[in-house]
Amino acid sequence: MDADLKQYLEAMEERLVEKMRDMQTELLRGFAAFSEGQTIRLRKVEADQSNLGATLPGRVNIVEGRLR
Repeated sequence: MDADLKQYLEAMEERLVEKMRDMQTELLRGFAAFSEGQTIRLRKVEADQSNLGATLPGRVNIVEGRLR
């Protein structure tokens, strides 16, 4: 293989690999940002559910007391 052609192809490969790494980094950043938002939403739902679970028995007791 001609030395100039080989050098050209190696340089092209290096640029391609670097672009692929950049794309991978951008994808990972995007997924991380999405994941953080979902984690916050999930924690809120869990907290709401926990609060409901803590207050529900008391509310049921009040309703039962009124029905007696």
